[in-house]
Amino acid sequence: MTRERTDLRVRRTHALLQKTLIDLIAEKGFDAVTVGDIAERAMVNRSTFYRHYPDKYAVVTSIFEGAVDQVISELGQEHLQALNWMAGVPGPEAKWEVSPEWQRALAAWVAFFEHFAKHAKLYQTMLGKQGSSWFTIQMRSYIAEVLYQRSQLSHQKMVQKRDDENTMPEEVMIVCVANWFVGMLTWWLESGLVASPHQVAIWCVRFLVHGSFHP
Repeated sequence: MTRERTDLRVRRTHALLQKTLIDLIAEKGFDAVTVGDIAERAMVNRSTFYRHYPDKYAVVTSIFEGAVDQVISELGQEHLQALNWMAGVPGPEAKWEVSPEWQRALAAWVAFFEHFAKHAKLYQTMLGKQGSSWFTIQMRSYIAEVLYQRSQLSHQKMVQKRDDENTMPEEVMIVCVANWFVGMLTWWLESGLVASPHQVAIWCVRFLVHGSFHP
């Protein structure tokens, strides 16, 4: 058997186990699912499962990491640069929504939410009431990492720097934004995607820049 065929079989097995876990989580919640449940539903031996994953947490991690990789791939470098620009956007009086920078930044956010809409079942399952608090923590941590490493938001860019104790530390601001984003995303998914990715993207960009959902 060639390596290519072997890799294809591995990918198919991973996809099967991931889909099976998602279905089981939707039925009974993450905490109640066992490796035995996954193997039985997927119609594979437990030994087959353990050849690919050490436990159910590793399956969830692989799902999340795959989704993250897909997000970064879909956004692309140009969109990531547009997100970087948003950190330095001036106030509403600048009428920046007509600028090319606004269009690039908005396109980045639309692509981001289109990803979540495309994989709505996964995120509804993992972030919903039957999901896992562990996964929510992982999501928050990733969003914080994106803010640091991808968007490169900084305390100095988002608020006027002051040399006093009332200035919010950068790490606190990042945590606040990460928690807000996960909460907003969870609401959107639980609402059944009541608004389009484009509309939600506008809300998010305006909120990050203005501090509210209104211009």
